[in-house]
Amino acid sequence: MPGHKTSHTQLERFRLIDSLLSSGETISFDDILEKLRSILRAPALSESTLRRDFRYMKNELVAPLEYDAKKYGWHYTKTYKLPSSGFTDDEILALHLVQKLIGQHSSGDFIFKSIQTLLEKISPAVNPDEEKKAEPVREGELDFGEAVSKALTIYDRIFVPARPKPVLEKEACEKVLLALKNNFTLDFHYNSKWEPEERHRQILPYQLVLDEGAIYLYGARRTEPDNPRLFNLTKMRNVEVIRGKPFDLPANFRFHEEAEQGRFGAFQYDDYFDFKIEFYGEARKLVHEFVWSDNQQLEENNEKNMTTLTFTSSQWLPVQRWLLSFGADAKPIEPDWFVAEWKEMIRKMAENL
Repeated sequence: MPGHKTSHTQLERFRLIDSLLSSGETISFDDILEKLRSILRAPALSESTLRRDFRYMKNELVAPLEYDAKKYGWHYTKTYKLPSSGFTDDEILALHLVQKLIGQHSSGDFIFKSIQTLLEKISPAVNPDEEKKAEPVREGELDFGEAVSKALTIYDRIFVPARPKPVLEKEACEKVLLALKNNFTLDFHYNSKWEPEERHRQILPYQLVLDEGAIYLYGARRTEPDNPRLFNLTKMRNVEVIRGKPFDLPANFRFHEEAEQGRFGAFQYDDYFDFKIEFYGEARKLVHEFVWSDNQQLEENNEKNMTTLTFTSSQWLPVQRWLLSFGADAKPIEPDWFVAEWKEMIRKMAENL
């Protein structure tokens, strides 16, 4: 967020200023300053600090804060609610953690950037220097400010590493959002994994699907509204919005309305398959650390140092990529066609040695 950065102590001041002015009264600058000094037990709180707080509330938090020259005081010109005033200290911590999770996949595109901007606007930033000064807090002695300070101190104890990010065009993202908001048709060229050449498309946009940082458009051709598919925004070129007659969303516009049992991301298909995979060595431990499918079953065979995972899913392509990530410690057993695909992939990799 540009300009003045907030911390937990500033958040307290914002809340107190807001509580004083929400009554509709006009209060002098000196009275507000004295009340803050008293309530916060901060006699050294300066006039310049309070003036900075006023500027920040007006410019960044869009508070209707104005000075009344006739009454020699400050007041709200209309009803206003401080963005973070409804949050507890633990909720503020949760907002910061959401920022970290969003930042893990952020590509700088319009969509993710908008989410981050919103989170920054409604949650105060953490001041690391002030966190270092935080004293241990004993149970039963917490006032509001100390509780917020304690919660935000935990923020720096949680780390979310960055992930690979997609290369997206801001203008394309903005046009996709415009089409979604107004039910306009999207016109673009698309290079599909399944087709050798780039093809022209006109698609009715139904939803955006976010999956591991990637952004997909879920939509269908106007002639086949009940047969939608996914389009990766990184592969869309020359995106234009057709602002003609808006279309009506079909009843089944939501991506995969029926519950998918597999947990392998966005790619889902019409047919379901029963998978059976054997895991060996260190892979046996890893396969126990996550739920890969809601209907999964694990069977142990310690004599053969083997764990067998069975589950049902339509997501055969992500399952194939996941399986290959285990290298020699995983082997598919069923279905037969999937085993054949796996063997062919191994053969091709061997040719590249």
